[in-house]
Amino acid sequence: MNQSAKKSPTGKVFSTVEREDFIGRSSELDALIQHARGETQNHGLLLLSAPALGVSELLKQTHEQLFRGQNKVIPFYFALKKRDKTAKQAAIRFLLTFLRQTVAFRRQDARILDASPDICEISELALPSDGYWIDRLVETCEKENKLNNDRAFIVNCLSAPLRALANGARSFVMIDNLHEAVNFSDATNFDDEIKEIFSRSDIRFVFAGKRRFLFKKMQTLNAEVLKLKPLSFSDAGLLAENLSQKYSVKINEQTQDLIAAQLEGSPTFIKHLLSAAQKTRVHLSSFQQVQKVYTTELFGGKISKYYDDIFHEVAPNLETQKSIIKLLYDALTLDGEKTPVGSWQRHTGLNEISFYQTMRLLNMHEIVRVSSHLVEPMFENQILTDYIKSRYRLEITAEPRALVIGEMLSEFIKRAPKTMAKCYRRRSAIGLRDVLSIFDCQEMPEILFDYSAFKDELKGLSDDEIQKTINGETKKIRLPQTSYAAHTAAFYPLIEQVTEKERSAVAFGFQTCTYTDDDAIVWISTEIDSKLEASKELTEFWCDRLEMVALMCDFTKYKIWVVAPEGFSPEAIEVLRQRNAYGSSRRQVELLIKYLDAEEKVGEKLNANEYEMVVPMGDETELISAHAVEEIARRHHFAPKAINQIKTALVEACINATEHSHSPDRKIYQKFKVEDDKITITISNRGLRLTDIKAQEIKPDEGRRGWGLKLMQNLMDEVKFEQVDDGTRISMVKYLKNS
Repeated sequence: MNQSAKKSPTGKVFSTVEREDFIGRSSELDALIQHARGETQNHGLLLLSAPALGVSELLKQTHEQLFRGQNKVIPFYFALKKRDKTAKQAAIRFLLTFLRQTVAFRRQDARILDASPDICEISELALPSDGYWIDRLVETCEKENKLNNDRAFIVNCLSAPLRALANGARSFVMIDNLHEAVNFSDATNFDDEIKEIFSRSDIRFVFAGKRRFLFKKMQTLNAEVLKLKPLSFSDAGLLAENLSQKYSVKINEQTQDLIAAQLEGSPTFIKHLLSAAQKTRVHLSSFQQVQKVYTTELFGGKISKYYDDIFHEVAPNLETQKSIIKLLYDALTLDGEKTPVGSWQRHTGLNEISFYQTMRLLNMHEIVRVSSHLVEPMFENQILTDYIKSRYRLEITAEPRALVIGEMLSEFIKRAPKTMAKCYRRRSAIGLRDVLSIFDCQEMPEILFDYSAFKDELKGLSDDEIQKTINGETKKIRLPQTSYAAHTAAFYPLIEQVTEKERSAVAFGFQTCTYTDDDAIVWISTEIDSKLEASKELTEFWCDRLEMVALMCDFTKYKIWVVAPEGFSPEAIEVLRQRNAYGSSRRQVELLIKYLDAEEKVGEKLNANEYEMVVPMGDETELISAHAVEEIARRHHFAPKAINQIKTALVEACINATEHSHSPDRKIYQKFKVEDDKITITISNRGLRLTDIKAQEIKPDEGRRGWGLKLMQNLMDEVKFEQVDDGTRISMVKYLKNS
């Protein structure tokens, strides 16, 4: 039924992004689909998101998939809008939107949504089985409206999905931008009514919006919680790459990484930057070009408009905005120092009611963090910081615009290499907070925390020999049960003067799970830099730093754990013993994570290795590629049979690309990514078009080309063909477990 659904002119229902371009949200999308299908425990789900992370598009993609992929549950997406001035206006639109989407889904005709029929037309378009209850629902709401009982009218409108369910039409309700309800001028609390109605229903629902609003308003709701995080570094880079192809904007790997890091994994801002580059016809092939476009966005582009809109909502009066900008800038010059709430009220000059509303909105939009009568600017957000600086210099100190733009652009260009150096160091971090978080009173081989024993007994052995020895170890230690773990900087901010926050962590827990004061313990851990075994002086320095953390935070019972890439010198080991501290090499931590079966829980995989090659087409250069991938696969312990299969598949892919490409540069781009359990090979070029032939549709009678593609499928575990603007990308996966 759904496969033949009539599509809207754009081919999409609500989504603005093609499914294959919706990057980095597959797990969240799967979670929402599972929730819609009733595969989760609770009927409700809270989707919590920081600003500019694409929560609306995620919900629209969920609607799209449910609309096209099944015929049992009616997907209903409703977003509160700024133009909804009252709860009553929002409720009317809620009812009308629900009926339109219900009829469109039941008729499998998305064109109904494009036509936006009114109430009378909806009744005529509805299937006969739905017509009766739709008419009764509309009549009830009209009756309540005539009686001027606004609350009863609002409740009836919002209860439309329940009325539909009573007549056999089950829906999956997704309510977006719920935080907009704070701006409603009437007495009815829209968010309270919606919570009350759906909390007592059997309907599966999702409430989405700014996380600080939802967390406060819905904390009593018995619901699952799904947190939308920024895109990972790799996914943010992939999004930038895809958008660059879509917009015909040239980027390279270095600028791709800069975009991913500087825009902090925000799909919204990444799209704004690439779109601006397209409009200005600027290629992003250098740090300088990226920063020029970023500066343009900051001084009048979509990034600037994003924050302008927030500040206009927070404080419609321009002078009040300037007061807030000045307060934020002053805090920035004082290294983000917290300021008493009373000081903010004096400087803004607002009355108590207006000031409370302003601070609530600033907190909700994550411009500041308000707690314990103190205001703390969110200056870990570099984009927000840049925006504050630009507005302060233009509007408060009234500096010439050209001077401000020139100096800030120069600063951004100088900052870019430092940003990337810091980013690469963070990405190379083990993820100690995640490691500490999975401690749960497990008994572990002591050798994983004692570098001296590890060096004497295991260093230099093969992976299999090391694993066998560890599994047979009888000397054990018991890990604590961690109740809470966070970066050390959250407790002792001065630690960031000597290390990145990701490289040090603190965990609160209990040694034997008896939950008494005597059983409580704090682990303080850090990852240090040393190309060789850490020296005595370096180890002493870090033990001193961690002991200072314990002293300043009043941790009376604690354990220090220091991790060095290559372990510790004999003199450093003696320092660790004197301080009653553990010392591990990075390899020991990797083995610890594997022993705990927690590879998927600790950041990005630690053992991922990437190799890249560019070879010319023809002259049997595919044999060079085959030789290279053979060496890579051998290094990572793939079986001989699997290596031969990988080589053959790669040769076929290269031949295919050469024979059928109209590539202008006559080159084949290859990437080999090796992880603990698989190797992923990506072959791409410019000009190869497979005219949307899908792997499962290729048949042997299509000639040599068809046989080659079929052979790749048979040799590899996964084969995917992706059409891109200037060619085709072929991805092949071989799993180590199948070797």
